[in-house]
Amino acid sequence: MTTHLNRSFAKAAPKREVAGQFCIRLTPSEKALLKERAGNLTVSEYVRRRTLGDEAKPRRKSRRPSRDDKTLAKLLGTLGQSRLASNMNQIAKAANLGALPVTDELIAELTQACFDIRTMRRELITALGLKVEG
Repeated sequence: MTTHLNRSFAKAAPKREVAGQFCIRLTPSEKALLKERAGNLTVSEYVRRRTLGDEAKPRRKSRRPSRDDKTLAKLLGTLGQSRLASNMNQIAKAANLGALPVTDELIAELTQACFDIRTMRRELITALGLKVEG
């Protein structure tokens, strides 16, 4: 009886279409030309679109990050790894302990600094095409 159940489950599993590969040989200059023409697309996606046109089925997101994207991502990472949050927390602790005189000017500067940090983060995330949380 267990064998019968196993067979029925095996038959019920849908078969997926396996992607195939197509290889061609290119000279270094031909390869460079394809990369240049592909722009932000992968060479594969570019060739598929050029050869199949509208019949090319969309695949997973195939977009190579541009140099600007890489720079923005690096900046976002640097902002995330910076000690800004820690430093702001230390300032808050010092103010709470009375070790830092809290003036209206200091409050305005800290408020502006928080706003600037949030703005930089949001701008970097937006420029990378990511979703801004909250």
